[in-house]
Amino acid sequence: MIKLIAFLATLILCTLSSLSAADLAFAGIFTDHAVLQRDVASHVWGWGDPNEKVTVAFAGQSKSVTADASGKWMVKLDPMSASAEGRDLIVQSSIKNRQAKIADVLVGDVWLCSGQSNMHFQLKSDQNAAKEISAANHPLLRYFTVEHNFDQKPCVNVAGAWKAVSPATAADCSAVAYYFGKDLTLKLCVPVGLVVSSVGGTRIESWMRSETLTATGQSGSLIEKWSKVSPEEFKKIATVYREFQRQRDEIYPQAVKAAKAKGAPVPSAPVMPKQRCHDCPSGLHNGMIAPLEAFSMRGAIWYQGESNSSQSASYEKLLPAMIADWRRVWGNEFPFLFVQLAPYKNTHPAFREAQLRIWQKTPHTAMVVTTDVGNAENIHPTQKQPVGSRLALAARSLSYGDKVEYSGPVFESIKIEGNRAVISFTHLGKGLMVQGDALKGFNSLKGFAMAAADGKFLSAHAVIEGDTVVITSEKIAKPIAVRYGWAMVPEGNLFNREGLPAVPFRTDASSTP
Repeated sequence: MIKLIAFLATLILCTLSSLSAADLAFAGIFTDHAVLQRDVASHVWGWGDPNEKVTVAFAGQSKSVTADASGKWMVKLDPMSASAEGRDLIVQSSIKNRQAKIADVLVGDVWLCSGQSNMHFQLKSDQNAAKEISAANHPLLRYFTVEHNFDQKPCVNVAGAWKAVSPATAADCSAVAYYFGKDLTLKLCVPVGLVVSSVGGTRIESWMRSETLTATGQSGSLIEKWSKVSPEEFKKIATVYREFQRQRDEIYPQAVKAAKAKGAPVPSAPVMPKQRCHDCPSGLHNGMIAPLEAFSMRGAIWYQGESNSSQSASYEKLLPAMIADWRRVWGNEFPFLFVQLAPYKNTHPAFREAQLRIWQKTPHTAMVVTTDVGNAENIHPTQKQPVGSRLALAARSLSYGDKVEYSGPVFESIKIEGNRAVISFTHLGKGLMVQGDALKGFNSLKGFAMAAADGKFLSAHAVIEGDTVVITSEKIAKPIAVRYGWAMVPEGNLFNREGLPAVPFRTDASSTP
């Protein structure tokens, strides 16, 4: 019931007309235990009465402003250095005895953590949950989970609360975001804030501004479908689905537990509504991204694509457009780090290839490879620690200038030498290795296939020779192409010595999948 009330409150805040005379208050992203972005100007905003004069005070700074006709006020704090000292953030009205305060605010690095279910996947479901949660004493690591909200127009506020990571709070944090933030906090020794804005089962179109999506020329049928949905019908769809989520996530598990305790039959699970807003163009951008656009961030991590995985060509246009748009909105070329989809029985390798090309063509991005932590039968693999840690490596390299290798080997070129194909790589790190077997002297690689002029790919023998991989086949005298990990569920064991898996590839990329 509490979550439902919070959701309805967020819907109310999605129209400026609803923000009439009220108590002086900060925007929803500002709560106790918040983290503000260091080294840049920080906007702080909220609402009060129209034309009310307010003063915001924090860390020795004092900024005054007059609220606009809707009651919204906003100030810009001067850049601040990182600080682990919890301080009060106060807004004081010129009206006597009228103020609002949040406590224990830190200054550090803030990262937006967005996507669909594998980003939303909580630490309590991770394969190392019990051990990790019990040891999760990281007071400098904070997270804010944005309450789910879809809307047809950009909203002005979000619901949620900042939480300092501890054994009492860690379980509900996004597992990928948690491991990412944990590694950064331990390495940087500064506060890290994670703004988790993610919803399971959602398409990328939902996370993009409508004008940005339209400009790509993609998803025309989806845009047309939702353009016919009235505001009233849209809110009804969103409300019904939200109630289903509450029944599924809160009421039903309790009912199952109670039934088992009494030895009674387990009740039927709630039935998912036929209509959802999960593919509504811009629905999540409006509800869960737009209200955050004034909040300063260091960068973004992104784990999404499962709902678009059958449309690799379209995705190759959509994600770069979204990245560029988010950067325009936040006003800087912040690093954008994303996860290549893990092995799963329904994920075509062409989609992973599209993600690779996005990384290679989009400046200041990085891609994390997960071929070693997937699950053929489960689209939600439970090994999230490697994913978060690899994202942290990418952040250290792209955002903090650390001289660390953040990617596994990436195909660079092929050279045919008689019956041999010799593959060269970038991101070699300290050298190539066979996962788990290098110390045993075992040097045979899995996952390689080779083809002659007939285009028929056959499993091939592959070994590491220095900084290259040499591929041969007794059945192929004149090879012309090589593929590695080209499967729904790739089986490969090529890594660099930093322990990072090679990126799946094909040298015949111009051919059909």
